[in-house]
Formats: sequence, C-alpha cells, structure tokens
Amino acid sequence: MNTQAPADQGRKAYSSMLERITPWLFEVGSWIFGGLIAFTVLIIGALLPVRPVDLPVQIATAVFALALPLNVTGLVLLRIVRDVKPVGFEQGIVRVFQEAGFTPGQQQIPTLTTLEAVRKRGTRNVLYTALGILTLSAVLTLAGMGAALWHVEWWIAVAFGVMVLVCQIIVQIVVVTSQPRPTAEERAEWQRQRREAIRLAKEQVRQAKERARQAKD
Repeated sequence: MNTQAPADQGRKAYSSMLERITPWLFEVGSWIFGGLIAFTVLIIGALLPVRPVDLPVQIATAVFALALPLNVTGLVLLRIVRDVKPVGFEQGIVRVFQEAGFTPGQQQIPTLTTLEAVRKRGTRNVLYTALGILTLSAVLTLAGMGAALWHVEWWIAVAFGVMVLVCQIIVQIVVVTSQPRPTAEERAEWQRQRREAIRLAKEQVRQAKERARQAKD
C-alpha cells in the first residue's frame, strides 16, 4: 500500500487551505496585536503611579513591559508581509531581469514561479512566528493581569485564573461539538487505515529484528 500519495495530497490540501485563509489570518492577527498593544499601554500607564510598589505590582509592570515589544514585533511582521504582497515584487524582479536581457530560469536567474514559491514559504514562516509570538504574549498578559489583580486581593486573581480555564473549556467544547459526526463509511475507513498502519509498523519491526539477527549470524 502506497502511503506517500495520501500524505502528499494532505500536504497539498493543507497548503491550499492555508493560502486561501492567509488574508483573513493576517487581518485578525493585526487586529489582535493592535488590541494587545493598546491594552498593554493603558495598563502600564495605570500601574506606574500605583503606590506602594509591592511585589505583585512589580511583577505586573515587568510582565506587561516584556509583552509590549512582542506585540509590536508581531504587528510589524504581519503588516510588512500583508502590505508587500499587493506591490507585486515578484513580477517587478522578473521584468527587470528580462529588460536587462536575462532569461528567467537560466544563469541562476529566478523565475516568477520560484519567486512566488519563496514568497509563500516566507508567508507561512511569518504566520507560524506570529502565532508563537501571540502565544507568548498572551501568557505574559494573563500573568500580568493576575499579578495586578493579586495586588488588590488574592482571591480576585484566583477567580480570574479559574474563569480563564473555564473559557478555554467552553471554546474546546464548542469546537468539538460543532464538528460533523463521521458516517459509518468514514469510521470503517479510519479503522481500516489504523489496522493497516499497525500492520506496517509490525512488519517494519519484524524486518528490523530479522536484519539484526542476520547481522549477528
């Protein structure tokens, strides 16, 4: 059974889907980073005049100060990639080489397809990097909020943490329940693929043991 073809088809489908939703991801990501920047600036401005400066206030101020550069970096990355795409640098580069008498694809001159592939790969890298930055920034923001609330009363910070967990559970429940239930044919196909994967794994283990036994002999 050839498992490479389904894997290639899955990667192509994922790449196609990612390319379709990339503009939406950039729009939502820019909106989220912009909101986090405004929120962080407001909170830092409110924390600076707080007296006495106890440990929770110090932690909250430091954490929000660390989150602010991350949010700005994420926003800049998304905006640069998003605003550069409509300019059409790939077509401009190919046109410049053609006007200079070079043929794309020869003498190490990149073709339009190559440049577009490089741009798409760079776009995916920016999305993954922005997602990592957003995750770290969200953790820092939640930690800063918890420390700021702890300055008021410890139980408020605990209640805030509990509500964050409850919201995550609600989101997971909604995502899981919104998925369509698999049909009997789909379940049978999944079970068949699972049995085939187990059989292939056992076969590979058996072959490895056989090669090891032959090497000893």
